[in-house]
Amino acid sequence: MKELRKEKKLRQSDVAEHLNVSRQTISKYERGEREPDYYMLIKIADYYGVSIDFLFGRTPVRGVSRFDESQWKSLFGFMPSKVADESLD
Repeated sequence: MKELRKEKKLRQSDVAEHLNVSRQTISKYERGEREPDYYMLIKIADYYGVSIDFLFGRTPVRGVSRFDESQWKSLFGFMPSKVADESLD
């Protein structure tokens, strides 16, 4: 995460504000002292325009592939839940 932030010439506080967390939280993520939960991983990946696999170091490919609804349904036969897009009460 730190490399991605530095490449974009951002401060920890810039990233923290966008992700709605404290600067200290971003610092802990970058130092490996704290791990983001699943929903935060999605927000971080979207913010930097990379895949979650790239964040985990599982691939050197930064790009993100997204399916539109018709592609998803034709490939998998169902539509995924949009829980991550909905606010939780």
